[in-house]
Amino acid sequence: MSPELGVVLVLLAFGTALYASIAGLIGARTDNDALVESARNALVLTWPLLATASLLLIMLLVNGAYNVQFVWSVSDRSMPTFLKVTAMWGGQEGSLLFWSLLMSTFTAGSMLRSWQRERHLMGHVIAVMGATLAFFLLLTAFWENPFARFWQTPEGDVIAALFGPSALLAGIAHSIARLGETGPGLLGVVAEGVVALAPPRGSFALNPTDGQGLNPLLRHLGMIIHPPMLYLGFVGFVVPFAFGIAALAKGELSDSWIRATRRWTLVAWLFLSLGLILGGRWAYDVLGWGGYWGWDPVENAAFLPWLTGTAFLHSVMIQEKRGMLRRWNMVLILLTYLLVIIGTFLTRSGLLSSVHSFAQSAIGPLFFVFTAGAAIVSVRLLILRWDDLVNDNQLDSLLSRETMFLLNNFLFLSLTVSIAIGTFWPLITEGLAGIVPGVERASVGPAWYEAVTWPQFLALIVLMGVAPLVAWKRASIARLGRAILYPAGITLALTALLFTVGVREPLALVGYAAVLLTLTVTLFEYHRSAAARVRAHDESYAKALVMLFQRNPRRYGGYLVHLGVLVMGIGIISNGAFQQETQQTIGPNQTITLGAYTVEYRSLETFVATDGRSVAQANVLVYRGGRAVTELTPRIDAYQSGETMTIPDTLGTLRGDDLYVRLIAWEPVSLSTATFKVYINPLIRWVWAGGAIFMIGITAAAWPDLREEERVLTRRAAPLPAAGD
Repeated sequence: MSPELGVVLVLLAFGTALYASIAGLIGARTDNDALVESARNALVLTWPLLATASLLLIMLLVNGAYNVQFVWSVSDRSMPTFLKVTAMWGGQEGSLLFWSLLMSTFTAGSMLRSWQRERHLMGHVIAVMGATLAFFLLLTAFWENPFARFWQTPEGDVIAALFGPSALLAGIAHSIARLGETGPGLLGVVAEGVVALAPPRGSFALNPTDGQGLNPLLRHLGMIIHPPMLYLGFVGFVVPFAFGIAALAKGELSDSWIRATRRWTLVAWLFLSLGLILGGRWAYDVLGWGGYWGWDPVENAAFLPWLTGTAFLHSVMIQEKRGMLRRWNMVLILLTYLLVIIGTFLTRSGLLSSVHSFAQSAIGPLFFVFTAGAAIVSVRLLILRWDDLVNDNQLDSLLSRETMFLLNNFLFLSLTVSIAIGTFWPLITEGLAGIVPGVERASVGPAWYEAVTWPQFLALIVLMGVAPLVAWKRASIARLGRAILYPAGITLALTALLFTVGVREPLALVGYAAVLLTLTVTLFEYHRSAAARVRAHDESYAKALVMLFQRNPRRYGGYLVHLGVLVMGIGIISNGAFQQETQQTIGPNQTITLGAYTVEYRSLETFVATDGRSVAQANVLVYRGGRAVTELTPRIDAYQSGETMTIPDTLGTLRGDDLYVRLIAWEPVSLSTATFKVYINPLIRWVWAGGAIFMIGITAAAWPDLREEERVLTRRAAPLPAAGD
């Protein structure tokens, strides 16, 4: 297995993507269908090239080719095979190749389906997809190539290079490097990429016998699934973005590009949602701070395109149904793509400190140039076609479902702006520090985010409940009042019951009331529609519910998504308002009491695991109501690299609470004392259950609509009109 083969495959994929972009653009401008078809084939060809390169890298990881710098940096001999495979996305270089493979999967898959109705857009679509893929492959090929090998120079320095010593390559690389020393910053970055092609003559290959191993934070089951899901969500938005840009470039601003990409957008949103949920679970299980969302900059960077993508999915329904919000929808999809690129830039440049980000890299300036270029092209095309993006209809009434959707979108956008300000506040204050006296670099914490976003999320939940009750075009207050009467009455009764049983936290009560109102409305909508089917078709109630999803998956899958959000909301509100915690140092057979639980420290053992890490594992016995319930084993893992991981252990209840026990420290000589941090996380498992319902709802909404399929079949079966008709 030669690493150089991987270098060649990545270079070929880069050239192929670049050709597809250029040929697609020229074909679109000259109406050359043959050239557009050639560009389409080239874009499809990138997938087998990148799939082969990725498979080669996995083989190098599994077989322990530690003479390859990336393999050495993310794996070692003691790691199990499944971790060696997933180590591909455990470092900057491999994750960029993996990212490119996933993007190629989306772009190639989108090219393989028939686009007869959108054929006039395909040249520009291919150009945009090819340019995006070519950019990431440029980074992978020249700056962050995972196939670089170790070499020792004649001076004794150890470097990584893609090919063996070559007079020609070395001469070219080092000539550019000398230019980079005195040239502008971007030229220096280019020099750094090119100099990695070959070491100086006289260098010889190094062959380490072991690697330094994977970051302990990534040795978790969640990291096998979380990054691929997040990456799929990110790269998937390139499809609707490319069609949006193509529609602007061609001036074809009907709804066809939205209908053509609806399912692609839903799939991208599904993966991004799943990635965020799995990321929260990973943080809960691995980081050991008792929570699942810390408003970390990289968490926020993934959340921002989710917010604008969600707004887009809601507002396109207005465009399809009423021919409105064309400008708004175009802005949203362009903004979503740009936020994806910005989020990737933050993760990979090291610009903001985060537990999720990769190490600092020279690709930051290149990312900035690409992001700026994409933004300039998007804004220029948007301005050029702004007057053409006119609505077929206008807003008939301030009290209408269209208005509810518009308010929904404004809230999503205001949340995006609020979270973006907090995320970039360190950079904003750092820039102001050199201009405004007395200003220093500063950051905001979780308390700021919660205070700013809480009212906006609350308003969104209420809108989720009110919007289905409001008629299209024009509604009346009297009719809305009658529709909301029963849900509001049930909500008041349940909120009063919560107050009676001891829930007295004002913000929690308000939050519960908002969730209960929307939950009641959503369940009423299901019941009303199912009951109508029972009367009309003489079906059982259960069959009627199933048929609702089969006949209109988009609508009722959307309601199921809302139910998932509401279940998650109950867990989030409960955990945020009523979480309990304590930290104490105790000796053997001593106890810590928190709420209804008593935790007794029994013993602590230290041992070396089969993969070489040193483990300190405590054994604690958990009592509830004076009765022993279970034994938990929180531990601390110390790796040979010097890094440590705190792995908590939890006890769940049928109600959905978690007792969360974390070992903080221990007396290393006699093991006589140990320090524990104990949490009670109320209804935390509702967050994960709601996430599961949420994902099922998205899957249902993305499922083919039987009514739509029947309309397509009817159109295809209709006889052609006779001559003269």
